[in-house]
Amino acid sequence: MSKTQTLGSVCDRLSSGKSIRASEVKPVGAFPVIGGNGVRGYTDTYNFDGECAVIGRQGAACGNVRFHSGKAYMTEHAVVAVANESNNSQYLSYLLKTMRLGNLSGQSAQPGLSVKVLSQQAVSLPSLDGQRQAVAILGTLDRKIELNNRLNGYLAA
Repeated sequence: MSKTQTLGSVCDRLSSGKSIRASEVKPVGAFPVIGGNGVRGYTDTYNFDGECAVIGRQGAACGNVRFHSGKAYMTEHAVVAVANESNNSQYLSYLLKTMRLGNLSGQSAQPGLSVKVLSQQAVSLPSLDGQRQAVAILGTLDRKIELNNRLNGYLAA
């Protein structure tokens, strides 16, 4: 049975990352620099360590959602959503991908999502066990898709 709550109430953290100077972002480094559209490069410092859903906050691709696990530098163009102890961050990322969050962007020349608007969005979550079961199934499918994409790349080359 699912329980409907706000996104803000199911997260221990729901906030934007921090800015980083372009000169600190390199092609190679210890930690990925993650913006709203994924990995921008690498750096030698991190400001996040754990599991989270990363939501693109600005630009044409605002509302994109990715899952991240590990250390990274999260930029101001990404909203970091870390599930609380009663929920699973990877499940949250799967759920948020289905919500078309880009439709919530402000009506301006540069689309953008506010953390306040995101925090008020209704989410319906099953029990933690149900979330873990869904993640196990969906994660297996994601790994298979990734493997097939790599194989297709090798064949194309």
